[in-house]
Amino acid sequence: MRIAIVVERFPPDIGGSGTRYYKIAEHLSKKHAIDVFTLGKPSDNYEKCGFNVYRFNSDTRILPSPLNKLNRVTFFSSSVFLKLFSRSYDIIDVDVWPFIPFFAVKAAKPEVPVVVSWNSVWPFAYNKIVSRICEALAYPVSKIGNYHVAVSNFAKKILQEKFKISKEKIRVIPNGIDKEFLEAKLEPQFGRIVYVGRLEPQKRLDLLLAAFKLFKKKVNNAELHIIGFGPLYTRLINESEKTGGIYIHKPVPQKERRQLISYLKNAWVFVSASEFESYGLSIAEALSMGLPAILTNAPYNAATKEIVSHNYNGLIVDHGKPEAICKAFEKLYQNLELWRQLSNNARQSLRFSWSDVAKEVEEVYKILKKTD
Repeated sequence: MRIAIVVERFPPDIGGSGTRYYKIAEHLSKKHAIDVFTLGKPSDNYEKCGFNVYRFNSDTRILPSPLNKLNRVTFFSSSVFLKLFSRSYDIIDVDVWPFIPFFAVKAAKPEVPVVVSWNSVWPFAYNKIVSRICEALAYPVSKIGNYHVAVSNFAKKILQEKFKISKEKIRVIPNGIDKEFLEAKLEPQFGRIVYVGRLEPQKRLDLLLAAFKLFKKKVNNAELHIIGFGPLYTRLINESEKTGGIYIHKPVPQKERRQLISYLKNAWVFVSASEFESYGLSIAEALSMGLPAILTNAPYNAATKEIVSHNYNGLIVDHGKPEAICKAFEKLYQNLELWRQLSNNARQSLRFSWSDVAKEVEEVYKILKKTD
């Protein structure tokens, strides 16, 4: 089969959807022709990855600078349309976010079956106005897409409740775990806390910083390591310069995952206070190494419902309350036996490989190819 993948963020840009598609393309390119369409500079391409990556330089400006985000989406969508229009594919797989590229794909190739991968699910954005706009766009996407892939049962449930997608047109295929994470041995430095992910408002890093400051008053050698990039990066750098024990690290490229593993294996707990997660890949990777996770029970966080179980492989506390996160830190710091129990359970929690993911995605592609 000849397959096109359309995703806004792709390695070396850091993000769960990009990592997922990279792994899928890496595995399926052994048997199929894979073209990936994404944003970025040509110099970002990896050598000998086994598939083609076509990058559109997002530095190009179509709209005035105050509308840079819309500019980025508009540029990407129009570039995808022009590139796909003259090419032939059996299947096109589109990351649902940020919606507009999906419509560009259908306009360019109305006859080609399109898989919609819902790597981002309700409420789509931390901004309420943006969320409402996305809800309006999501409805036609749910109806026009030939097949839908959700990364968690929680995400599938939301999609079926909101858009009435039939069970025959949707499948849950979770993210996988690299064997390097599964094989790594934890060497924790007690009091060292780690967060890995995008540095964006909906991740609620403000709660993590407030909780850490409370914990630091009680455990002087405590450290908070934040690994990622995004619009809050500069602000966090400034905060780290004012507050001792806070370290900001740039994200680790896909080809250098061992560096990320070294960050994680020396940590004591993983923490996240995200408003919403459709899955939570970085959480899953940390758990697979035996690192207990502390999460907050935000209503749209799939990780608190399918990946982390309270008092089994982590702790789940009230959302929006830094003092609750701090108390969880204290609880594990003062109870070594509980930490060991959570760590042992965490290591056994997740065993789904990227090879398994690719096989299930390939099965979806084959079903659509037969029915085309």
